[in-house]
Amino acid sequence: MFSHNKDQAKDLTYFDIRLKTHGFKNTVLVKGNEAEVENVPLEGHIKLSTKSDLHVKKIRLVLTGEQSVDYYNKSLDGGQVSERNCVLRVVWPNLLCSAKGDLHYGDYSDTTIKYQKADSLAKRSHDTSASDLASLNSQKSGSPKPELSKRPTFHKTKSQPILFKNQESSLIRIPRAGIDGTPCPEYAGAKGEGHSFLLPNGNYSMPFFIHLPANTPESVEGLSIGKIRYKLECHIERGRFDRPFKKACHFRIIRTLHSRNMNLYDSIDFTNTWPGKIDFNVSVPRKGIALGTSVPIKLVIVPLIKGLSFKSMYAEIVQHSFVSGLWGRSPGFEHVIGKSKLSCPNRSITDDHWVIQGSYQLPSSLSEITPTCSLKNDLLSVKHRVRVQIHIRNADGHVSELRANLPVVLYISPNHGRVVAKHLEIDATGHFVTGANPGKEDSVFPVREPVKSPSETAETEPDNAEPEEEDDEDSAPPIYTQHTKDMVYDYTSARSPMEQLRASSGGMTPIDGYFDLPVNKSKASSPMPDLTTLSKIPCYEEALEEDSDEDGEEPAPSYSGDSSFSKSPTPVSRTTLPRPSLAERSSSMSNLLTKDRSSPAKKKHLFLRKEKK
Repeated sequence: MFSHNKDQAKDLTYFDIRLKTHGFKNTVLVKGNEAEVENVPLEGHIKLSTKSDLHVKKIRLVLTGEQSVDYYNKSLDGGQVSERNCVLRVVWPNLLCSAKGDLHYGDYSDTTIKYQKADSLAKRSHDTSASDLASLNSQKSGSPKPELSKRPTFHKTKSQPILFKNQESSLIRIPRAGIDGTPCPEYAGAKGEGHSFLLPNGNYSMPFFIHLPANTPESVEGLSIGKIRYKLECHIERGRFDRPFKKACHFRIIRTLHSRNMNLYDSIDFTNTWPGKIDFNVSVPRKGIALGTSVPIKLVIVPLIKGLSFKSMYAEIVQHSFVSGLWGRSPGFEHVIGKSKLSCPNRSITDDHWVIQGSYQLPSSLSEITPTCSLKNDLLSVKHRVRVQIHIRNADGHVSELRANLPVVLYISPNHGRVVAKHLEIDATGHFVTGANPGKEDSVFPVREPVKSPSETAETEPDNAEPEEEDDEDSAPPIYTQHTKDMVYDYTSARSPMEQLRASSGGMTPIDGYFDLPVNKSKASSPMPDLTTLSKIPCYEEALEEDSDEDGEEPAPSYSGDSSFSKSPTPVSRTTLPRPSLAERSSSMSNLLTKDRSSPAKKKHLFLRKEKK
């Protein structure tokens, strides 16, 4: 951030731009794509502390979204394409009068314009002269401009600027020192033009806010062919012969997956056959994977011939991207990122099938990898797939390679993984620079432990481990087998759930059920029934004789006598029933995958509310 004025340290004690990001420093988090969110709220404060009374004309704030395009295209003359464009421009004319910003460029239908043109557009929109207002109205109405391309003629003017013509400049004194809010809201709009303000010595906090469009592009910083970066620039304009005070900061707009996005719950697998040798399946429990976490990769192999053995398994990320600028769309570029050998400690190798599980660590730096994104109007697109390479040793000793490509969605999660990005500052000319320390990196979100992803938790977390916090407060509650605080009852036990709950309480006071009768805790108890009362209860045979047979039903048979009713059918010997042996068990790939998919852990339903703990 820049502050190159020598007078700033003399007149100001503190001057800074503060974004309200709910604990994420200079990072605006958007949960969902443009169809899942209504808009992108952006708000903050300008913190100002003066050493003495300060005379200012206005405090102006500008938000700029900058697109940098840089790639080589053989089809063009010269080959190199380099652009600096603007995708978003928001202006707050005077924070002393209004906290609401004006969206000058970057609406839903806007794509990109030259950066210099955006600057001239902002300056022209704030010119309040009669001629410029007439020209702006003529442009909006669509009236022709006959001498648009001609150079404007010079006219003799007076020494008084046209800005103050027919206007009376006045000094507005702030009523009290130190205000948390907009000091002069009654002078918003055209009422505040031509006036200057006197700020008494004190601390000031002036708010600003804007609702950006839902399809506002997110920040893209690590892609070599194109970047999207955002900055805020504040200018305190003073007298005619005084330099303005300037402050700028770089911030990020991060778009993560919505809690009900199906990529967080859908698994993805790849099944193929090496004819005559191997049937294999590679699967990942979640299609959406958070950067900076490790993703479990499961490999199932059914060998069709003898003599084969597993050697090793590698994984890498293949990133495909393109960018669109004023010159048009670039060709597609493909990069291989983070190739590594997987450690596979969990192996289950039998004669009929192999099950091998490995873990792949995703990169955590945005300078190395870019999250999956598709910006509005194809400004920039990034897609990923996980390429798995399986090495199989044959009977004669040579090694064969099998490949599987799994399309995935890589995203930045505020709860899982640690993602870092290069620290950027704004120089005096408004360009992004690395600052005095080029190797400095910023943590996009605060580090939270543990750093496992939801996909890793679903496969590798033991039953007694505490589950992690979900990515959103509206996420689905855990399934019954992955309980947090509830007691899981054993349905195979002869005891009821209430009896199990009482037994689990140990020496504690038994818990009364909902349908339990109240028990009198006094020593007095009801008398026990005598033997005469108990003898009046009929036995089983008497109850059968007293029962009427009007409905034609036969009595229940007795197996203790020699009557015809007591003759049980001839029991069938167990040796007459064929039982399949273990050698006859089918180990086809379809049976293995069916058993895996029908497990209770895979049946996870989506709810709109999270379980309240």
